[in-house]
Amino acid sequence: MRKNRSARVFGGMMLLSWLTIPFIGRQHIKRYLSSTMFISFLIMVESYIAEKKKWWIFPHPPHPYLTGETALLLGPFLAGSLWIKKFTYGHFGKYMLLNVLVDTFFVYPFHRIMRRANLFKVGMFKEHHLLGIFLLKAVLIYGYQYFIVEKQKPQRALKKKPIE
Repeated sequence: MRKNRSARVFGGMMLLSWLTIPFIGRQHIKRYLSSTMFISFLIMVESYIAEKKKWWIFPHPPHPYLTGETALLLGPFLAGSLWIKKFTYGHFGKYMLLNVLVDTFFVYPFHRIMRRANLFKVGMFKEHHLLGIFLLKAVLIYGYQYFIVEKQKPQRALKKKPIE
């Protein structure tokens, strides 16, 4: 019974997240996907360590080959990262404020609901540690986008008006 509920909950989150992606716009997806994939890779490494160290626990994975964390990563995190960058990139203060709001929602009310449903719980970490990690990742993803992706784009020469 729990596995079915887990599959429905995590599968539903992934599906709903992916249904929003076409509304982001192709140009924004192309612009922000590499930084999102970069942080996703780091999160996969972090997940491996977190599982071994019991930092957080997903007692009932939604599928034998898909952990709850992977479902969150491929669903709400991926779509949410693209949406947040679309609306706030270039304004670091707004970007961090929106990340604080979204991450606080995930760490406190969402986590408590998931814990009561026995789908996710914080292990060795406390909730505020989890929030700190999320905010650190927000800074890393912004820095990657700014220093690696944006700085490597060739600067377009300004077209000067011919003097008449």
